[in-house]
Amino acid sequence: MTRLILLGLLLAVLWLALKNFTLQLKVSFGQGSDRPAPPASHAETLVRCIRCGTYVAASRALRAKGAGEDVFCSEECRGAGAKTA
Repeated sequence: MTRLILLGLLLAVLWLALKNFTLQLKVSFGQGSDRPAPPASHAETLVRCIRCGTYVAASRALRAKGAGEDVFCSEECRGAGAKTA
């Protein structure tokens, strides 16, 4: 009885390995796969912190308090203000 169980497990493992191998062949030869392609990544504009020069995504950048166009990378930079040359 144990031989039948072991034989069944061995056949299942071999079948899964063969299935994976054929899928990899299809992908490597450009025939695609059954899985959908991952979504394209969303490109985002980077802006430069006027205090330290670090680039940060525009959606994460902190704006200056007031009516300026200044952007900062963190609260620390925003609190320090614009860089003085």
